[in-house]
Amino acid sequence: MKARQLRTRIIAYFVGISLFISILFGFVCFLFAYTIEDHLFNVILKDEANYISQQLSLGNPPVPRLEFIEYLEDKQQLPQFIQNTLQESPNAIEFSLQGDLHYHLMWLDKGLLLAEVSEQLVVRKVKLGMFNFMLVALGIVLIVAVILAYLSLAMAKKLLKPLDKLVDIVAQAPVEKLPQNFSQQFVKDEIGGFARTLEQALDRIRKFIDREQAFTRDASHELRTPIAVTQGALTLLKQESLNKKQLELVNRAVAAQAQMTQSVEILLALAREETIKQTEVKLLPIVESCVLQQASKIANKDISVEVNVPSNATISVGEIAINLILSNLIGNAFSHVEKGTVTVSFANNILSIIDTGQGIPKELLDRIFESGIKSESSTGLGMGLSIVFRLCQRLDIGLSLDSSQQGTAFHLTCMTH
Repeated sequence: MKARQLRTRIIAYFVGISLFISILFGFVCFLFAYTIEDHLFNVILKDEANYISQQLSLGNPPVPRLEFIEYLEDKQQLPQFIQNTLQESPNAIEFSLQGDLHYHLMWLDKGLLLAEVSEQLVVRKVKLGMFNFMLVALGIVLIVAVILAYLSLAMAKKLLKPLDKLVDIVAQAPVEKLPQNFSQQFVKDEIGGFARTLEQALDRIRKFIDREQAFTRDASHELRTPIAVTQGALTLLKQESLNKKQLELVNRAVAAQAQMTQSVEILLALAREETIKQTEVKLLPIVESCVLQQASKIANKDISVEVNVPSNATISVGEIAINLILSNLIGNAFSHVEKGTVTVSFANNILSIIDTGQGIPKELLDRIFESGIKSESSTGLGMGLSIVFRLCQRLDIGLSLDSSQQGTAFHLTCMTH
């Protein structure tokens, strides 16, 4: 379909250019013909003016040699419409009147010459024939243009055949195995140079992917091993005789351990492009849990937290993923508000986290979801919002942001049942 559209566009370009040039050429031809005709009348009048001046100097009657030229002693002898035109345009030398009358005027030292050239206007008489000839010529040009367009398409197809072959090589290669050693089959022309450059680029990409896969594999092992060890230690510790304070601390460590395990699983899934499990979960308990997890950030601040989430609200995201998203957004709000309100609300399938802080600086708004981007007042690494953005993309969650000096609002458009 695209190739057919491209062919149509090429033909249209050829025809359009030919049509434009033909019309322009026809216009120039008519303009040239009228210019030559006017110049001819001026030459004739100039020649007659010299003749009349000689006759006057010899004392002979000033009688023009051509019947359509008339000698007048004074401009008052001119037709009235010419006198009226001269009042408005004193330098006019050409005059037309309804009824196909056309005049040329030339001033002499004594008197003037007036030529009524209506019968001598050759272009006017043949312009219909000229126009018909132009139409026939235009038709021939357009036919030639279409033929040339098809010939150009055939030539372009032949010239671009190696490029089509290169496209097929890249398109048919599996994602997990980028093509190698394919540039040798192309001749050393522009397309061959492009093939070699592309091969080198794909080779660098393949090595980069290999390094990233090795890093992810090693990081997965190195992260999960200590998590498993600390999980076992905490399990054993809970079996000991602990007082109330110790048990509270162990339970907090167990909760943090579970959260860290979930976060690692999500981040590794993002790195390896694995499918993140999405299940229907109740939203309110997750929101309340995230608020409690981040509560330490507002311990010494004058902040009120409002949760406006219906108890029966559910979303099809998955507990681990939505927990990580909300922990980052709520924690971010808590960190950037010194005094005010943080509101978490859910209505019309939109989950909103709104704070009354000082807002995000304007120079950062367009890049706020990039990794490492943060304001000067932030104490974090600038990774949280980047993780949120990537998770929302993976889970098809709509993410939007409104920020001003009155505060910041993040809106998540979630799928519900």
